[in-house]
Amino acid sequence: MASIAAATLAFIMGWLSCNQAAVLTLGLLLSLTGLAWIRFDGGRHPCFLFLCTLTLFQAGRVMAYCAGGVTDMFQVTLMTSYPFSVPGNAVALVLVSLALSAVCIYAPCRWHYRAFAPPGKGSCGRFLPYLYLLFCWSVPVQLYKNFCYYQYARDHGGYLALFLDRGGLVSSVPLAVRAVSMVSLPAFAGVFVLEGRKRLLSIATAVYFTISAPILLLGSRGALFGLVVSLWYVAKVKSGQPARLHTAGFLAVALVVVGSLVGSVRDENGSSEALTGPTQFLTNQGVSLDVTEIAFAYRSSFAPHIGSYLSGELQEAFFPADRMAYVAGRNFDADVSMFLSPAAYALGCGTGSSYLAEAYLAGGLAGVLIVSLLLGFLFHGMHRAVRHPFGLYLVALLLPDVLWMPRGDLLAWVSAALRIGISMLLLLTGWYLYQAIARIGGAVLPGRLPGGWRGYDAPGQPLPKSRFPTLGVE
Repeated sequence: MASIAAATLAFIMGWLSCNQAAVLTLGLLLSLTGLAWIRFDGGRHPCFLFLCTLTLFQAGRVMAYCAGGVTDMFQVTLMTSYPFSVPGNAVALVLVSLALSAVCIYAPCRWHYRAFAPPGKGSCGRFLPYLYLLFCWSVPVQLYKNFCYYQYARDHGGYLALFLDRGGLVSSVPLAVRAVSMVSLPAFAGVFVLEGRKRLLSIATAVYFTISAPILLLGSRGALFGLVVSLWYVAKVKSGQPARLHTAGFLAVALVVVGSLVGSVRDENGSSEALTGPTQFLTNQGVSLDVTEIAFAYRSSFAPHIGSYLSGELQEAFFPADRMAYVAGRNFDADVSMFLSPAAYALGCGTGSSYLAEAYLAGGLAGVLIVSLLLGFLFHGMHRAVRHPFGLYLVALLLPDVLWMPRGDLLAWVSAALRIGISMLLLLTGWYLYQAIARIGGAVLPGRLPGGWRGYDAPGQPLPKSRFPTLGVE
């Protein structure tokens, strides 16, 4: 906080230019990310992952500038044929907000941090056969749904069909198929959290990402990449060992390469480069800074609609907005896109959002501080929750949406949490049905079923392996 205050004073006195202040802000972000890696046992904390995405999405162009790939890091180039610059005072507020947000997120996590032993299965291990059953049942349905989405999108404009014709894309798959496919990810996440046998865990992971291949071929990568990072975090928590720096670096490089390849298929004519240089990648990922600059510089144009923006985000997981039926003041990212280029927006291009931008619209610099502190306590709560297998399971499902906030909506993760809650109710209902069928089967065919499924009703009492010969559950 002292360094931020000193840099702000130096900027006001004219001793620092905007570019020099941006380099200092980048240094602070990288320092906090490094501290999070060291202090949180090799990055075993959601705070570390969030600081990584914050640095990439909001300061990626600053890194590209330091590497010599960008000459004017603050020039707005997103969706406009005529790049322009925002006033210097808006740039200064963006940099101060970015630095303060990072500090306010890191501080609560560091202040209350306590290391803990890896969570065991406990009584939750009894759910593993049920989760395997759900996962195996949903795999062909999920594969069929993803293939139908891919086929429909390729016939209706490719990747842009996700935005131009979302209603038609969804309706291309029967409702029953969409309902069954909803259990695929929750079931897989449960298997990943509870399964301790590496071979079976590797097979389940390979199967899930194989059936997700059509989505990658379509050009959509954000959700799957967020899931990869979330699973990496879950694996580190389960192992109880700090992550190795070279392993984390290898994962980051792999995501960059695969992301570039996936991004190349978005171009219908195939003219985009499959592998871009490091500075170009940082520049492309750092375009969210443009959205933040616009929100800070033209707050008076967007702030009156902040209530509609936030209420719409709470419904996003259940009722995705139709980007073609544009209504002014309903979605922040749509308003920014129309502000920059109505013609490009009509063709399916968009800007995304930023939690920093929306927090500033809601309450100015104080709004940024409050939202950042709440995020810090949220990450601290996540860290405490993963001590129990069920808490780790919930964090694995929610973390991808939270990590997307530097490029996404402020409350989209809340909507995702509500959707996860509904999934939990469905899984719980299925669990009681699963137990009822097992009891009925055990009563009708006591000698033909694996020696008493009723044993699962008594958690904490291990059963002989011979009683579950087909499932291999002790």
